[in-house]
Amino acid sequence: MSEEHQPFIPDGPEYKDDKADDESSANFQPENRRPRKLFLLRIFCAFEALGLIILTIALVFATRIKLSDLECTRQVSAYCQTLITKLMDIPQLLDEPDLIKYSGFDLPLYFNEKTEYRGPPTPEREIMWEKLWHLPEGKLDIMNKSHTGRSYKHVPQEVGNGYAAQLGVLHQLHCVHMLRQWSYKEHWLDQGFDLPGSLYGDPRLTRMHLDHCIEVLRANIMCTSDVTPILIELDPSAKRADFRANHKCRNFWEIRQWVIDHTAIP
Repeated sequence: MSEEHQPFIPDGPEYKDDKADDESSANFQPENRRPRKLFLLRIFCAFEALGLIILTIALVFATRIKLSDLECTRQVSAYCQTLITKLMDIPQLLDEPDLIKYSGFDLPLYFNEKTEYRGPPTPEREIMWEKLWHLPEGKLDIMNKSHTGRSYKHVPQEVGNGYAAQLGVLHQLHCVHMLRQWSYKEHWLDQGFDLPGSLYGDPRLTRMHLDHCIEVLRANIMCTSDVTPILIELDPSAKRADFRANHKCRNFWEIRQWVIDHTAIP
């Protein structure tokens, strides 16, 4: 009897399982994820580059865009338009696109420089000073109330909504005018005239009024903090400041006219 061939690995169930595993291993192709990762990486890099381009363009425009005079004014003024003012249909000083302007001027401020507002009182000069600040009350909205919780005067109903108000610059000019008149009080007294109305009356009230005006001017000067450089002239005889420095000024006369045009209480 011929010897039966015995395979080295028996042909049993275990062998079949191993064989199946071998066939599966032979047919198995590992998932190729590299192209997918590269694709996602390229997309990410493209978006990143696009973002950098957009950011660069935005920065270039931001450095070149010049704020309008109105936008600059709103940045440095506490009083600005709100939704309430729109609903109340009240004309707003800072809602006039072409009203507030800025211009450069060499102010005539030398020690002995003559101007139409400088010098002892004359009838003509007093009228000019009065015209600077003595204007009727205008109507403005309530948004610039102080934090004292006080009540404020409404304009007459036939005029419209809003509250009676004056602009700060007019009050400050009134204070300058009053202090100027007080400095020239001998001018009236020596000529036998009574003191101007704001200085005539109870001396204690007059003193209080003067001190109030001094404090108003001090507070507002510090509040605005003019940073215009006042250069020192090169003069071998003595140091001398050039008070005629160039200043950036608002257009006062147009602002004054706006107040007149929006008079609520004559």
